[in-house]
Amino acid sequence: MTWAIRGVIEGFYGRPWTWDERLEVMQWCSDRGMTHYIYAPKDDPLHRERWREAYASDQLSGFERLISSRTLDVGFGISPGLSIDYRSADDRLALAAKVDQVLDVGVRLVCLALDDIPPRPGLGEEHAALTEWLRNHLGDRADLILVPTEYTGTTSTPYLEALGANAPSDVPIAWTGATVVCDAITVAQADARANALGGRPPLIWDNYPVNDAIMADRLFLGPLRGRDHGLREVCSGYVANPMTQPNASKLPLASIAGYLRGEDELQVWEDEAVRLGVRAFAEACDGATPRSIVDQLRDATVDDRRREAIAAIDRWLTEIDDFTPNDDIADEVAPWVDQTRSEINVWRTALRALQALDRGDREKATNEALGLLFTWPRTRRGRVCVMGPRFGLRPKFGQWPDGSWRYEADSVEEDANATDHLVRLALAEVGSLTDD
Repeated sequence: MTWAIRGVIEGFYGRPWTWDERLEVMQWCSDRGMTHYIYAPKDDPLHRERWREAYASDQLSGFERLISSRTLDVGFGISPGLSIDYRSADDRLALAAKVDQVLDVGVRLVCLALDDIPPRPGLGEEHAALTEWLRNHLGDRADLILVPTEYTGTTSTPYLEALGANAPSDVPIAWTGATVVCDAITVAQADARANALGGRPPLIWDNYPVNDAIMADRLFLGPLRGRDHGLREVCSGYVANPMTQPNASKLPLASIAGYLRGEDELQVWEDEAVRLGVRAFAEACDGATPRSIVDQLRDATVDDRRREAIAAIDRWLTEIDDFTPNDDIADEVAPWVDQTRSEINVWRTALRALQALDRGDREKATNEALGLLFTWPRTRRGRVCVMGPRFGLRPKFGQWPDGSWRYEADSVEEDANATDHLVRLALAEVGSLTDD
């Protein structure tokens, strides 16, 4: 089964992209087989807080530019849930007028976003009724998708039962997975979610590679991981929520596009990263590769294997040394480039200490270890995260049956920084020297 919607949704909190940035990302995604872009930036006040207000002509011209690019089909999101009176005829007329503005310039997909609002009893019935009303208002002018208040989870709730029973059957209902941010989304989870909605296949809103709010210290430049390829058989569509940095988002979006084409998303990522000349830097931001090569060094108990492991690390560090971001991403990634360069200086000091130990040069090893005691703490105080999190937060939150938020313990990520692992290895080995 081919997903009817395979695209990107600008659905994050933070500075909305510019129209030029949207056009560039849309072209990138179109070239890789995606089909849709959905406009839904949370911090556009006319999308959410002041949703009743009409767009000015310059904003409508922006939508026209996206549509006339003939790259991706353009969707429009509106999020009235903070203040709408579901029983008010005036509010429904305001919603209709706002939607009609963008339909008149060519938008053919509407996203009714009722996420991130307070839950309460009876909300499911009200949301189903509003969805049915808006679907009827759109008629054959545009399709409709719904982002519900309970957008996580796999178990049935009164809210989801009401949507499944009463929302129009041709309106896909979005789902982020078991939690807001997921390391994995499986076919079994999607089947369970569909059952919770009365058999309706969910539309995946994937919060990767988004880095807003509590994740703003990280760039998620790594490949898409943990998504079953069988999801296309049990889900109605897939949209990815990108980072606040539009150009930096292109590399992970390329991996996602490969996944949506049914290809190996890891290989697609590697090919694109090499072509763009960003592989080592992206790996540093992602964290998995540096942790792996440090683990290999730690486990290398034979001299030859240890020399090979150190040589592999040195080659990887040289790739980062040679990295210069191009003009498209330079401003977006500058803090992470600076932090990476600071950390690799610490890596080189730690490697010199280990190499001195291997040569039997106790004085050199000790001096390098003392140097680490000065440079390592400064690096640990950096404002952004590379080489894996020292202390990181990701909203792996679920929802209780009443729609309220449920905290998951693995939302906190600690002691997963490869620099720290390498420094501790070096200091431990130097500290184990004896008088023998």
